[in-house]
Amino acid sequence: MECSRGERLAITLAKESINRSSNRSTTGKLEVDIFELLRDSEYETGETMCQIMSKGVVAVLGPSASPASNSIISNICGEKEVPYVKVAPEDILKVQFPRFTTLDLRPTNTDISMAVAGLLTFFNSSTSCLICSQADFLSPKKTPMFSLFFHKKLKADSVAGLLNLEVLLRQFLISKETLSVRMLDDSQDPTPLLKEIRDDKTATIIVDANATMSHVILERASELGMLSVYYTYILTSLEFSLLRLDDLADQRVNIVGFSVFNRTHPFFQDFVLSLNRSWQENCDHAPFAGTPLSSALLFDAVHTVVAAVQELNRSQNVGATQLSCKSSKIWEHGTSLMNYLRMVELEGLTGHIEFNSKGQRSNYALRIMQNSRDGLRQDKQKNDGPL
Repeated sequence: MECSRGERLAITLAKESINRSSNRSTTGKLEVDIFELLRDSEYETGETMCQIMSKGVVAVLGPSASPASNSIISNICGEKEVPYVKVAPEDILKVQFPRFTTLDLRPTNTDISMAVAGLLTFFNSSTSCLICSQADFLSPKKTPMFSLFFHKKLKADSVAGLLNLEVLLRQFLISKETLSVRMLDDSQDPTPLLKEIRDDKTATIIVDANATMSHVILERASELGMLSVYYTYILTSLEFSLLRLDDLADQRVNIVGFSVFNRTHPFFQDFVLSLNRSWQENCDHAPFAGTPLSSALLFDAVHTVVAAVQELNRSQNVGATQLSCKSSKIWEHGTSLMNYLRMVELEGLTGHIEFNSKGQRSNYALRIMQNSRDGLRQDKQKNDGPL
């Protein structure tokens, strides 16, 4: 196994747990195929999706990062009426008429914007600064995409960075509070921006970036003496737990972020231990930082699809159908399965899983995390969406 975010392992763990617990006489055996996207290419994704459809699948999961690919996957799944469960960050340029077959398992940018706005109100911050990283594009590493089937028996850029927090920005347009926005340039060096913020004496800093870039920003802030009791940092990354702040931050500085992990889930500790063990075996050049969100989301995505299929199978003999991109044939169970997916309610590694009529995650807990002397601590959580 290659040194990675543990997505392949997460899928394997989900498959094994389901196949162990399932009644084979009624549910069949779950199988998962993995397809690699070598680059963020619409053409390559289209070719891969046609291969997937030709095998006959009940759902497509992932990839965790591939902006151009998401729209192609959504369109092809929509045409063939095969469910597509997204775990990647929300598309910046929203489709005017989203496909009924697409479900978003990751919290929306709107929810995160509302959560940040709630924290600003809590901290009584009238003047804040937003640092935006450029949109995350597909890394040079391979990005896996997964398709589910059963053996029968059953069978963006700188503007994009701003749009991530569109709801938050709109709030400042109609309020008396002040928000300055600074964009990281192509060099991705935050030092000049941090110096400007320090000179402006802005104490509340919102960092809209992934966990890696967020850590770089905090490192540069530390070098400039900006990790002190005077400052409050609000990080929008949902992988706050991956940040190693022990040797970086003065315990007096207030660094706040978010998490959706459900650490009380019966399998959560075993899941973390499995990822840790795999990391130690394959990635001994660096310590295990923690559980990547994409891995937990993929684990939950498998269980979500299987739960819906099992319910649908009570009334229909569900089986995957081989489909061709060159024909108009659709999967006959697709619409029914999508209706059942929208009725799924279960507890996953990322908390309560439920979807609204638009296929977006709803009624989950967005937990507020804060650095402390004893490491990260959970301060609050809010159900029915964040804050």
